[in-house]
Amino acid sequence: MLAALRARRVQALTLVLLSTLAAAAAAASPWYVLASTERIATRHVESAPIQERSLEAIGEGVVEGGSVEAQLDATAHLTQRIVGLPGFVTYTEAYLSGQATTGSGKSSGGAATGGTDARSTDSQLVARTDACTHATFEGRCPAAADEVAVSYRTARWLRVKAGDTLSYAASGLPRPLELKIVGVYRPDNANAPFWTSNNDLVAKSLPTSAAPEITEPVDDAMLSAPALFDKSLATVSIRTAVDMVAQPSLLVDNAPEDVAARMAGATVEAGNNRLTLNTQLPATIDKVERDRRLVSLGVPVGAFQLLVLCWFALYLAVKYTGEERRPDIGLVKLRGATRLRTWALVSGQSALPMLAGAVLGLPIGYAAATAVTGTIKDAGVNAQAAELSVGAAAVAVLGALLAALLAERRALSSSVSELLRQASARSRVWRDLFDLLLVALAIVAVWQVKNRASGDAAGLALLAPGLAALAFALVAARVITFSASRMVEGALRHGHPARALTAIYLARRPGVHRLAALMIATVALLTTSALTWNTGRVAGETRAEMEVGADRVLTVRAENRLALLTAVRAADPGGEHAMAAVESVLSGNDRVLLVDSPRLAKVATWRPEYGLSAERTAALLHPEAPAPITVTGGDLSVDLTTHFTTTEASRLVYLDVVLADPKGARVAARLGPLAEGQQTLKASLPGCAAAPGCRLSSLQITQTTQDQKIFFAARPGVDLTVHAMTAGGRPALSKEQLVDRTRWRLGVNGNPPNLIAGPAADGLQLSVAPIRSSGISDPGVYPIDTPAPLTSLRATKLQTRLVGDQRVSFGSVSMSEQIAGIVPALPRLGTKGVLLDLEYADRLGADFGAGESLQVWLNAGAPADIVKRLQDQGLLVLGDDSIAGVTKQYASFGPPLTLQFMLLSAMVGLILAIGTVSVVAAVERRPRARELGALRAQGAPARLVARVGREGYLVLAITSLVFGLILAAVIRAYIGDVLPYFADGWSKP
Repeated sequence: MLAALRARRVQALTLVLLSTLAAAAAAASPWYVLASTERIATRHVESAPIQERSLEAIGEGVVEGGSVEAQLDATAHLTQRIVGLPGFVTYTEAYLSGQATTGSGKSSGGAATGGTDARSTDSQLVARTDACTHATFEGRCPAAADEVAVSYRTARWLRVKAGDTLSYAASGLPRPLELKIVGVYRPDNANAPFWTSNNDLVAKSLPTSAAPEITEPVDDAMLSAPALFDKSLATVSIRTAVDMVAQPSLLVDNAPEDVAARMAGATVEAGNNRLTLNTQLPATIDKVERDRRLVSLGVPVGAFQLLVLCWFALYLAVKYTGEERRPDIGLVKLRGATRLRTWALVSGQSALPMLAGAVLGLPIGYAAATAVTGTIKDAGVNAQAAELSVGAAAVAVLGALLAALLAERRALSSSVSELLRQASARSRVWRDLFDLLLVALAIVAVWQVKNRASGDAAGLALLAPGLAALAFALVAARVITFSASRMVEGALRHGHPARALTAIYLARRPGVHRLAALMIATVALLTTSALTWNTGRVAGETRAEMEVGADRVLTVRAENRLALLTAVRAADPGGEHAMAAVESVLSGNDRVLLVDSPRLAKVATWRPEYGLSAERTAALLHPEAPAPITVTGGDLSVDLTTHFTTTEASRLVYLDVVLADPKGARVAARLGPLAEGQQTLKASLPGCAAAPGCRLSSLQITQTTQDQKIFFAARPGVDLTVHAMTAGGRPALSKEQLVDRTRWRLGVNGNPPNLIAGPAADGLQLSVAPIRSSGISDPGVYPIDTPAPLTSLRATKLQTRLVGDQRVSFGSVSMSEQIAGIVPALPRLGTKGVLLDLEYADRLGADFGAGESLQVWLNAGAPADIVKRLQDQGLLVLGDDSIAGVTKQYASFGPPLTLQFMLLSAMVGLILAIGTVSVVAAVERRPRARELGALRAQGAPARLVARVGREGYLVLAITSLVFGLILAAVIRAYIGDVLPYFADGWSKP
């Protein structure tokens, strides 16, 4: 046996290689599946919204035992026991819902003020464990029973600082608490789980019926020390919350179905312990389970498909090697060797290389799988993978041995005379029946693919491409041999002996059609897998580009939309690399994206799915408009005439000149109280003293009662004419601007206007409307510095509405829009949403609001210090997304990992085909040399013999390649993707 292996060492080494590939593919499969399940769980948990990876246990009652810290600790341990699973990070807090109120003194006439004197927020009073280590403070963290810290947003709205006091009223309190503000805090990372795992710590929305001065959420939690709950709130019913945020280990170390079952049981058990358990974690568990099922089904299918190719290749390799051993077997039998010794001698020449390949394949499979998916962290899963890997390799080698025995069976059962013949007998009928059976199975698989339910990947569906490739490759191979036999006569008739001899070789050489079938099938599978993978990869990039919008998108915090726009333009004055954007997702039925349109073409990653070019989109969204009115000067003077047609002794009327300072902050110069007749009123505007000054936003007529400092839209009976406005001694509004009625408009935010703007010979005449609505009215008149209505692009065609009744909403603003076009999709919004110009929308809305998501879009050429530049302009970076990062995220979910394994399997299959061809070439070298030598002896020219020697394999390889590519095209056209790249069914618009 060893002598035979030495004599045919090339064939033996090739068998070792083929067996190594088979064992490695089989051994890699369990490692790949189990490592992928860890990777899938990790990626899903990391990328899930905080609501879908956390749970909250809420309790209610008075503090028991005199210590809120002890109660929180006991509640946390109870919740952890109820949940009963490791893999969570736990945060605790006690809180009381109420209202904080403060005052900052009386507003003086003629002073620039932000609004009313008495202010309040619906902030919760919270003792959050370790809050002081997750925030920075101006002042210090509260420690005593009468101390609190307020957020920088709440402090700005309440106009308080460290050292001030506030009142806190809540249900159950006999009287409001008087609390001292000892610090103003800013979360270190407002998007971190510590702050986001509880919805009431960082306010997300503007208060209901927010005053104009509120430009961002202000109801952030007020942090207190546990001592406040132990002493001041000892008899009050409070709430406790235990927030548990899942880590990847939760779904890595535990089966998703076990976690889901535990969550269901924990909800009931929590109720039995007077706790309310809220969680959306099952949504993430479902995603992990879905992806794990796809990988657990798809990877073994890919491995089995590769094993079939391996066994087929080994069968052919042993079959061809056996042809060379036929005379040896005949001589062994002739000398009287027993049947068992003959079987051992022949099968051992295949078994020994295959066993050697199995030993080599195990570590290679492990190394290949871990190189692609990484190592398995859990020791138990690691041991399981090792056991399954050894078992899979054993199955692969056992199948290879059976294929080898099947290939040798005919030679071992033949007589001595048949074995010593130079020509092999014709193939048996059962092989043709096997081919027919395989074709029938492929037809059934393809039928199931075409008729399966949406999203179903079970049954023969995943095997359909492989079965179709192998079955129809056998048919194509027979077409090759049949066509070759038909060509012989014609080639001889037309005087082409080389072509005729090549055709004779292809038509009559035993096993050529199976060798051709192997090459056709591997080419078809590799091409199909590569096309499927590439299509998915491109789809992943496309989806990432559409969902992210630009090469890189920073989520930031700014005072408002104008502050964001100003900061980005200052950080990138040339407009080459950065663009401000605001995304609003809480706007009724509309998802709205506001962008700095002039920078759109240079910054955004624009795709053909958006219908129009970026340049055309920018031109539609940002047409020419009148320049804004700018007020530059440290003091403001307004010459006006007032006439009261209705006298109310108890009211005071004011003219508010509302401006936007260079940083986007709202500045209101309150002039008054107004008196009958002509007067000149002045106000100080220190924030507008230096260039570029402040932009005029509106003129408003407001009033207040003498006993309550609450300002609201003036009631009827007031006529006012503005004659002139100067700032710093220079005209801020010319007489032409005041007289021209076409330069002024009323509000467009959905509230009915409270003023009537009319023409006057000596200025702008404003009259309070004689009829007031029962709800909130808009007290202002606005300079026209934007197109109105606002131009928009929509990704969804709406139902027909009344003319002029088409409105778009974002934040607290609702305004009329003029739809410039309907496009298939929009960046970040997909197939449903509205695209608007940020600058015009902000001016037209005039609410000084922010938005749910303030963003800075960056292109690939953005300088390395762009983030620092933005921070220097006052922006706080909260998040950083990129197209590359999102693409990588999608590539790490279940379907892409399965497709990746199938592609790798197809590559190994191609190596198998090449190895098999090399075995055939090595085996045929000597008999082929005898045949070509006989041609030379019969007078054939050397050139002809050399051409015949080359063309046999060359024509077979080229023909197989062509048929394989054609077959791949047919499979892609008819079967398509049996496994979608996105498990959620996303497709390009």
